[in-house]
Amino acid sequence: MDTFTWGIIGPGNIATEFAEDLHLIKSAQHRVGAVLSHNLEKAAAFAEKEDAPQHFDDLNSFVENARVDAVYIATPHPLHHEETLRCLQHKIPVLCEKPLAMNSREVQEMVDASVEHNTFLMEGMWIRFLPSIGKVLSLVEGNAIGKIISIKADMSYKAPNDPEGRYFNPELGGGSLLDLGIYPVFLTHLLLGKPAIIKATARLSEKYIDEACAALFNYGNNSYAFVESSLVTETALRAAIYGETGSIHIGNPWNEKPPEIIVRPYDGADQRHPCAWEGRGLQYEAEEVARCVRQGKLYSDQLCHQFSLDLMATLDAIRQQTNIRYPADGQALAVSG
Repeated sequence: MDTFTWGIIGPGNIATEFAEDLHLIKSAQHRVGAVLSHNLEKAAAFAEKEDAPQHFDDLNSFVENARVDAVYIATPHPLHHEETLRCLQHKIPVLCEKPLAMNSREVQEMVDASVEHNTFLMEGMWIRFLPSIGKVLSLVEGNAIGKIISIKADMSYKAPNDPEGRYFNPELGGGSLLDLGIYPVFLTHLLLGKPAIIKATARLSEKYIDEACAALFNYGNNSYAFVESSLVTETALRAAIYGETGSIHIGNPWNEKPPEIIVRPYDGADQRHPCAWEGRGLQYEAEEVARCVRQGKLYSDQLCHQFSLDLMATLDAIRQQTNIRYPADGQALAVSG
């Protein structure tokens, strides 16, 4: 059986789940071959657990010596830009956790590096490849609810009140929008595209990161969307898509493994579609990366470079309106498109 070898940068919780889900892939054997952490002992422990022959605590040594087919970057958001660029410069294909970077300028530089070095790059928006999201797309494309009129989606997690922790520390990319709000923003982009008009509001901390955030999108064609994220309240963790003839409701937690998807025609009975799969579901994005890398592609047609650029442009616009700030922005927030 064909073997696809992964490098792991940032062996934390999500990387652990990613490595576990690799074992669920049936189309080829996926394994971890190299691990990078700022802590050598942590890298060694992760490598031992996954039977990986290489581990590192230096990025330069990793990109020069790691024998891998692709790398999964799962470090805090502000590190994504540099780590991705270094991998692409050494022609190592990259799957980088969402958000791809801190702003549009950084994402554009990463996309440019992918093209320049002819090396694959994809944002780790793993839910794009979940069977649940695939079912929603097939329902919408099959005209189950007619033309979409509105979308309402939220994400929240009542985070520990630690100003130095990753949720509230701007140095670590804290804030609800980039960590949680990106999911409902992604859903609106997937179904309606890039909004024409954005109106946003937020509750900011003293360090100018958002504890809670909300935005209204208008698409100039009688469609709109409302998205919300929070680190200080608990929301419903549901997503709903309202169309001309009915609605689609993704259960809690809609961005992970919801119990079911319900189609509610306005003039008929509910149609229920149960959701179930092995693991968390990170194996589906890993499979897509392997397929694209084997075919010599620079991006996935299901989650292309332009999609990530458009997604970050919307996040930047929300941040501009609400004055959410990060060190990576420098003097001004650069917005593309």
